[in-house]
Amino acid sequence: MSARTLEELYDTLAADLSWRRKELSETKAVLDGAVGKRQEALLRGAIPLLYAHWEGFVKFAGGAYLEYVAARRLRYEELSVSFVALGIRPRLLDAARRDDAGLQTDLVRFLIEGRSARSVLHYKDGVDTKSNLSFGVLRNIMNALGLDISLFLTKQRLIDERLLCRRNTIAHGRYLAITPSEYDELHEQVVEMLVTFRNLIDNAASIGLYRVA
Repeated sequence: MSARTLEELYDTLAADLSWRRKELSETKAVLDGAVGKRQEALLRGAIPLLYAHWEGFVKFAGGAYLEYVAARRLRYEELSVSFVALGIRPRLLDAARRDDAGLQTDLVRFLIEGRSARSVLHYKDGVDTKSNLSFGVLRNIMNALGLDISLFLTKQRLIDERLLCRRNTIAHGRYLAITPSEYDELHEQVVEMLVTFRNLIDNAASIGLYRVA
């Protein structure tokens, strides 16, 4: 689904979040109805799924927001600093990797003279969760998109230890016992984070947070 207008962005995020919440709700219903060893096994399997929806939505929603901003076709001088950085990131990385005075000179010239050029934002691969969405990776993504990380500051231990570490342990084939109460709390917290991330993007797009102040 395209996300080139504000309405399309809202609808795209709402639809993606909706199916994820429904699937997680169905999963929880199955867990609640299971008992004994069957429930124990299902609880372990539910953790990687819970994590997958968390990482998947951050990647999808962040990419949709980046597509929306790219579709505005603003000049670099009209974009906030974070989006200017995203636009020139390929040049920065290339200049950093190669000891080439010509590339470095071209980059400096672009920074000085290219502010009035139309921005180019590579939204299709612009949000990289590194297949390991730790709090540090989340913070990097949100900084790049100009989103406020403060609402997630209290979630660092939850993201790194209770979600990511458990997912990695289970996904790598090691045994880990998960109690129903532990899963219920983690389920609730992850759904809350999904909604928060969606709301941050909705708000940023609606007030034009991507534009220079």
